[in-house]
Amino acid sequence: MKLKGFFGCIIFITILISCNGNSKGKVVDSKINIKNIELELKKFGDVKILRVDKAGFYGKYVGPEWVIRGVDTIDTAHRFSNKASELIGNFLKKSYNSGRFLKIDFNNTSITTRGLDQKAKVEFIIQMPFITTSKCDAFTGFTQRGTWVRQINKTYLDFELKRVLKNLNNNSEDYEQDYFTTPEGYKEYWVQFKHKDYQSKCN
Repeated sequence: MKLKGFFGCIIFITILISCNGNSKGKVVDSKINIKNIELELKKFGDVKILRVDKAGFYGKYVGPEWVIRGVDTIDTAHRFSNKASELIGNFLKKSYNSGRFLKIDFNNTSITTRGLDQKAKVEFIIQMPFITTSKCDAFTGFTQRGTWVRQINKTYLDFELKRVLKNLNNNSEDYEQDYFTTPEGYKEYWVQFKHKDYQSKCN
């Protein structure tokens, strides 16, 4: 039991450290580097599908939930959220610069998990359609905060989200957020915002 508790603590800490995206809204290279991210995921998972275009983002990860490397327990599956956030944020910026103004359609977003039991493989699917909109109704930044450890409750995530939004306020005064869950315990806030280095005239 003590050993189980020890690993539980490691997992808890790892989740809190790793499950966030570009929360400070730093300017990133707008190149869509799907190939590199797929290669990175191949270190862990078995099936990876990534697609992002003007219609939206579709991503599927199938592989181990956790990878133990030395003394570190890596929540490799949930880190797929970070990869999705990176790709979507980069694509929104690239589209904005090319004159195509987009935002994420949270109302029609679908996130599913299967096999999420902290034991073996998991399937993690993220589908986020885009909406074409006007220049100042578009968004150019994207981030998230979440977990799928059941012991971490929404109250804590609310606290974490406030910290994220405080950082965003240094970059943007306008954002939209939504909260997603799955029956297996996945919990995540996703936030799109106007990045000051791209949309300062819209704030």
